[in-house]
Amino acid sequence: MTDEELKEQVAATVREVQKTAAYQRETERFLKELSAKTDREIDKLAKQIGGVEHNIGHHAEQFFQDAFADKKVFGGIEYDDIILNMTYRDKTEEVEFDIALENGNSIALIEVKNRIHPNFVKELAEERIGKFRRYFPQYKDYAVYLGIAGFSFSKAVLEEAKKYGIGIIRQVGKSIVVDAKGLKAYR
Repeated sequence: MTDEELKEQVAATVREVQKTAAYQRETERFLKELSAKTDREIDKLAKQIGGVEHNIGHHAEQFFQDAFADKKVFGGIEYDDIILNMTYRDKTEEVEFDIALENGNSIALIEVKNRIHPNFVKELAEERIGKFRRYFPQYKDYAVYLGIAGFSFSKAVLEEAKKYGIGIIRQVGKSIVVDAKGLKAYR
């Protein structure tokens, strides 16, 4: 191979490397744009899914609130009043109970979820009951009963609720069924 042929081959190789580098830059630009577009689409989808979850959660809350407004009985105890979305809020903390049934010496706090997770059961029994006692001192002498209402329960949730003495409220057709075996009075 002559020097001239070698120079031509090196020049051709350099042109190919430059072409490949240009393709690589174009590919990187395309992938960056695609990634940004994908991120925007994922964010949009997440907002839509969040909206659907919110609507389902609102439907669950409305269903169980209506059911207890019609018949104020939980765990075989009759209640006189229902308080919907019982809330305490200050600058540092907010706590809300979806349904509170009250009769002068006991109160039932019922949380409503579309689908309940075992950690929520533990949180209700170990943390939220303490917040209730702290932020609603007018009920300090009341027996407090806890309930969880929902459309779907896993076996783990049922076991956790039984362990803590929390009643389970399910939808059956257009009405509710309350399983309050082993219901515990939190004092």
